[in-house]
Amino acid sequence: MITKTNQKDAVIEYLERDKYIYLNALGHLNNNSESVIYLFNNDIENGVIIDGGEQEFFFLCTYDTGFMSEFWDSLPPGHKGFSGVPKPVAELFQKGKEISWQNSCKVFALKGTHERVQSDRYVCESLTAADAEEVDKFYTYRWEGSLDRIREYIVRRDSACVRIDGQLASWCTVHLEDNSMGPLYTKDEYRGSGLGFVVASDLICKLVAKNVIPFVHIVESNDISLHLANNLKGMEYSHDCWWFGVEKE
Repeated sequence: MITKTNQKDAVIEYLERDKYIYLNALGHLNNNSESVIYLFNNDIENGVIIDGGEQEFFFLCTYDTGFMSEFWDSLPPGHKGFSGVPKPVAELFQKGKEISWQNSCKVFALKGTHERVQSDRYVCESLTAADAEEVDKFYTYRWEGSLDRIREYIVRRDSACVRIDGQLASWCTVHLEDNSMGPLYTKDEYRGSGLGFVVASDLICKLVAKNVIPFVHIVESNDISLHLANNLKGMEYSHDCWWFGVEKE
């Protein structure tokens, strides 16, 4: 039987047992005071499923196939999105379903000590709301409402950027929804100069100062970002996850 729970603190404590696997779900819970959380047979040891609400994504934090099946059956028809699901869980859940899209990602998280990348050439600062339009212009996953969302990232979360001759050259933000790092972008004319390392490192230091674990989901075909994550001290590969959409008839 699927039931809702308002025991958010207990759910966070449960997820923190394997926190590096569930960093995005933990980030969502910490950022959303009214998250809808589901249990199976009223037992948290079966895992949890979280409804992302306005994010239009679900977080699957369970390996219990009975839970997944009954939860899926309880949902109304339509498109359903799933956020950063650990690959073994995603493989179990997707069986027999119509997958409409999928991004396979590598998850990196700060597990060691990070030392700031020093630069004599560049000075990092934070983005401002006035930068949102340009950041959105270069956003890989740009959509109709992405400008407003990116403006929220900038205003409500930490960020880092480098300007050259007054123009944005490289930047990195933190996603509003789950505290993951991104988007990270360096304009073509400035690539190869190490700017990505400088801004990512600055943002990592800002997050650490607030006792937030820096982490990032990188699409496995993005060789540049994978190289960067692999070479930032203290950042380590954690696991594979899938973002995907399913059509329910």
